[in-house]
Amino acid sequence: MHVIYLVVDGDDQFIKIQQALAEDIWNGRTTTTDNNIQLKDELKMVSVLCDDESLEPRMCFFVKLELDSGAITNRSRFAAYDAMSHHLRQRFDADAASEQLIGWPTDWQRQLAIALDVPPKRLCNVGIGGPLLMADLWGIPIDRILEYFEEAN
Repeated sequence: MHVIYLVVDGDDQFIKIQQALAEDIWNGRTTTTDNNIQLKDELKMVSVLCDDESLEPRMCFFVKLELDSGAITNRSRFAAYDAMSHHLRQRFDADAASEQLIGWPTDWQRQLAIALDVPPKRLCNVGIGGPLLMADLWGIPIDRILEYFEEAN
């Protein structure tokens, strides 16, 4: 299993970014500003877990994070952890989880389908958070997170 990262740019369009760049932004080693990624005041990122052989998307994780000078704020990082925790317990009534699900492009499914070159109906497994948050929160490598999802399929 591998992961594809996409962010919503300032024009509300999904653009792919390299895995290393997504990890560096998450870990604070670089910023969106340093990499000339034109965003609004927040980072809206989708992590798509894909099958290695067929390249079929298996799961799409959404996360929305506030930025300060292109860097993820600690406050938004903790809100994302909270949202992911509520989502894993299938609770969408929490403010943190609800906040993560609003403000995305209305045509997100069509845009993702085009970016991934798959029919929109293949994007049915959606969650909050993603491998970056899980790895950070649980203190394990992203590769192990991906193995977990591969085993679960």
